[in-house]
Amino acid sequence: MKLVFCLFLLFLVLKIDTFVVILKKYFMQLFYNPKPIDNTISEIKRKFRKLMNGEISSTMQSMGSVYRVNYGIEYLRLKNLASQYPQNSDLSERLWNLTIRETMIMATLLQPVDEFSKEQANRWLEKVNQPELVEYYCMNLLSKLDFAPELVLEWINSDNVWKKITGFILSARIYQQFTDLECQKIIDKGYQYSLTDNLHLYKSIALSLSRICRVNKEVATKINKIVEEFETSDVVSKQYIAHQVSTEMSFLSF
Repeated sequence: MKLVFCLFLLFLVLKIDTFVVILKKYFMQLFYNPKPIDNTISEIKRKFRKLMNGEISSTMQSMGSVYRVNYGIEYLRLKNLASQYPQNSDLSERLWNLTIRETMIMATLLQPVDEFSKEQANRWLEKVNQPELVEYYCMNLLSKLDFAPELVLEWINSDNVWKKITGFILSARIYQQFTDLECQKIIDKGYQYSLTDNLHLYKSIALSLSRICRVNKEVATKINKIVEEFETSDVVSKQYIAHQVSTEMSFLSF
């Protein structure tokens, strides 16, 4: 009875959608029969084998996406599979460390956001070496962290290229959370790294600058002015960044 009363009070305080999420998590934990993590991982792997798609895996490999193991399972199927398990830090940590494409993606879905630290974020990033994984890591987990802006500013200043790439991709997802000064720091780093032959790096910079253009007219004008000189450059990376920013500006109604 006391539990029902507490849930009712929570319903009055929180938005309905937030209440539904909390209620769903409660009942999953209430009725879910916990198994040893080893058993759960073995079960997940068995499901992977039933869902595996060799054609997709081969295509990804031919396009440069090389994982230690890749079952070629579509993201929506992985997301549906992850929904069958309650979020669990220990399970997600084990899945991530298996360095299998599918287990790493599921780890980003099963890691409780409020139990993920900056130290873990940095430790997990050490195993990232594919742009697809950067996208899911940012979308499912990093962008939901309270300290995400801090990670961006730390990572774009790193000497590690995958930290730079992840920092810029993450900044594109949370561009509304930055102060004007932080926006300027990201813009400056984007300009500094614009001369590069790393495809993933200059694409991440282009995405970041394009999204930050949406902050306000002043910031957009500043970015556009900076990349104007790139339009006449014979450097591929600068041409790409200029084109992406120009395309973004054409859609904005400033």
